[in-house]
Amino acid sequence: MSAFCFRAAILVLAVSLFSGTTVAQQPATPDAPQQNSTRKIRVVPDSLASKAGTAIQWETDYNVALEKSAMSGRPIFWYVPTLNGTFMDRLPVIDRYMLAGPFSWPAIVNLINTKFVPLRMVPKGALPEKFQLQTYEFVEPGFVIVSDQGETVAKVDRLTTLHPEWLFQLIRVNSDEVKSWSEMTGNSNRELLDAAWKSVAENNWTTALPDASAVDESLQMELELLRGMKQFRSGEHQQARETWHNASRRFPDHPLGWKAAAEAQGIGPFVRGFEVFGALSDRARRAGVESAGSAAPSGSFTESELWQNSVAYLTGMQGSNGGFFDSDYDFGGADSLGNVHCSVTALCGMALLRARDEIGDVGAQKQIQSALDRCAAFCMNDENVNSVDRDEVLWAEAYRLRFALELAAANGAKKYTDDIKRIASRLENLQMASGSWFHEYPNSFVTATALLVLADAHDAGFAVDQAKVESGLKRLAGQRFPNGAYPYGTRREGQQDQRRVEPVPASAGRMPLCELARYRWKGVTADDLAGAVATGLEHHELLAKALKYDNHTSTYAYGGFFFWYDMQARSEAIAAIPDGETRRKLAEQQHALIMSLPELDGCFVDSHELGRCYGTAMALISLSDLKRALKAE
Repeated sequence: MSAFCFRAAILVLAVSLFSGTTVAQQPATPDAPQQNSTRKIRVVPDSLASKAGTAIQWETDYNVALEKSAMSGRPIFWYVPTLNGTFMDRLPVIDRYMLAGPFSWPAIVNLINTKFVPLRMVPKGALPEKFQLQTYEFVEPGFVIVSDQGETVAKVDRLTTLHPEWLFQLIRVNSDEVKSWSEMTGNSNRELLDAAWKSVAENNWTTALPDASAVDESLQMELELLRGMKQFRSGEHQQARETWHNASRRFPDHPLGWKAAAEAQGIGPFVRGFEVFGALSDRARRAGVESAGSAAPSGSFTESELWQNSVAYLTGMQGSNGGFFDSDYDFGGADSLGNVHCSVTALCGMALLRARDEIGDVGAQKQIQSALDRCAAFCMNDENVNSVDRDEVLWAEAYRLRFALELAAANGAKKYTDDIKRIASRLENLQMASGSWFHEYPNSFVTATALLVLADAHDAGFAVDQAKVESGLKRLAGQRFPNGAYPYGTRREGQQDQRRVEPVPASAGRMPLCELARYRWKGVTADDLAGAVATGLEHHELLAKALKYDNHTSTYAYGGFFFWYDMQARSEAIAAIPDGETRRKLAEQQHALIMSLPELDGCFVDSHELGRCYGTAMALISLSDLKRALKAE
């Protein structure tokens, strides 16, 4: 199937997820060539999807809303989709998640319309300072409850994991409403669907759905939405989109019909993995009150529960062909997305492989093994990699090579020998004449990633090109400043610019990775490695600001897409430290940080564009690395 190559995967994404056409309208262009373009193909919602969220009677002017609030006595529900001056790249996408998510459910629509004065606007003038809605401090999306006197009653931001009933309770507590979710939907005969939703939440989409032909049209629409969700979580992504598309056309005037249209286009929060419906513990339901946004309050989960919840989520997001397609990280252009998806799939595979040893349930292990087999088939297929792309191809080659090495080591099989040799050669051949490797541009952290994975191959007994390794190590060593920092970009060979020394806080996230790569090839000492990890922990707060943020957060150049990348590298570096006491102390600090990061459903997130599958996989890999660090003699 070489005619399809990488472009077939891009076709599915670019047409069904980004162009605004429906599943049924996808053209077939199997002969389209691979490309290296920076063009970003973004979503154009169709006529129904564009209506999502409009059932709420939004005001668009704060002063008008305040006047109505003073007259009615109802507080303002101010939805803040973004801030002026923000660096976030995914502004329309994140807004659509809210509009086609919580603001499409009838219970929330009715609650906001009847108990609040709804306001949807970007803060301007004196409002950002008055309500403390400054860039970096308030991470969109979020909302503010404002009293009829113009004072802040409540404020919630960092809404990433969208659990509709949890959000309903979080909003309702700021009103005098006593009706339940079910009562607020406005339907008289909900017993059938309420039971189905409860079963779905408790049984992770394995429940059979009822026949709701006898109930009213609104419930029929909801049942079709639920049916598509069940299909999607079973890996039937194409069938799910067709179900949603047909339902939206059957119920074109229903808010959930508009949501279904958004999901059919791949721009809704459910299909992107941000909307969840699982059963929540009483502790997790306190998210947003005792924690920032949708992050779980401290102590919500044991580590065992995190593994179980995360694995259930990952296996439910996997496509029937084995791939994970929730990420829309297209900074390198739409043509690079296939490489991003291959990278994320490899990372999810690594996480599932490690989960196989963490979860003792036989049924879960069989499910994991099935998912692993499909992950491996997807990642080892070169046709799922765009080798022409010069932006994200490094990640695809590096992560699938590491996945193949871990599969071979775990299974004690020679099945992946040819894959490992072939992919290692492809990774080596991406090296530039300078010795650097690149993603979008050459830099130290990418070079370190390539060298680290090649060290894995070397230690597993595979031949690697020593000349390329030495060239890469020389280049990486030449990038290091005397203070231990590594630049975000690259310095010219031999450049000795004493006027500009990279600030350590700016480099603290990538220092453990760069030193680990050199340590694995005997280029630095164990003390150097431990020092880099300690520096990363010392300046962790700067990296933490990047979590859930879609672009660079400050002059320190951290971005949301670096959060788990740096966290996983730091965890792996800790596991490599030979001194037991030093390793244990650093591992305990890092472990405590990770245990404070799950979302209310026990999964993890990075930035919106990289998605929750990536964040969850990297978190599981990090926990596994730290377990190894704490157990090592």
